[in-house]
Amino acid sequence: MNVLLKQLPIIGFVAIMSTNCAVVAIGAVGAAAGTTAVVATDPRLSSAVVNDNKIEAKLKIKYSEYDNANIYVSSYNGVILLTGQIQNNRMKESAEFEAKVTPGVKRIYDYLSVRLPQSFAAISQDSYTTTQVRAKILSINGVNSNDVKVVTTNNIVYLLGMVTRDQANNIADAAAHINGVTKVITLFEYIRN
Repeated sequence: MNVLLKQLPIIGFVAIMSTNCAVVAIGAVGAAAGTTAVVATDPRLSSAVVNDNKIEAKLKIKYSEYDNANIYVSSYNGVILLTGQIQNNRMKESAEFEAKVTPGVKRIYDYLSVRLPQSFAAISQDSYTTTQVRAKILSINGVNSNDVKVVTTNNIVYLLGMVTRDQANNIADAAAHINGVTKVITLFEYIRN
């Protein structure tokens, strides 16, 4: 137990440094102790939550091998979102191929930009924007925080999750009104009321 507690801050620091979403990293550290509670309030099947975590872990390891690239991978119910920056089109095609051949992937949204990687300041701003969007989502009636995954890259907010069309409109509107957001892209799976 003591070994685990000593490792959690290190895991949190590494996760924050390796991803653009500090809130998710901190949430992942906290979730290590309460995974059952998270799964119980998630609209996905527990097997889908586990599958999404496996997909993200596999692809993050694979993408860490890419030189001069910032590739962020998010999975929600088997739907993969690739964002970030990559050196050239050949590497971009390779990154998408890696996602396609990963078991459990149903669909891929490739929003990788061919350009130099973001600065630490830009990554920090994106993390702050994600935090603001998540806070706004909590105030939307009938929307659980586990219903939506929020990813911000280059001031563009990407929204994945399982929501109704009315909830999707409310969530997208809330995200669009956050200072600094230049665009909101919704990639929702729609459910009935």
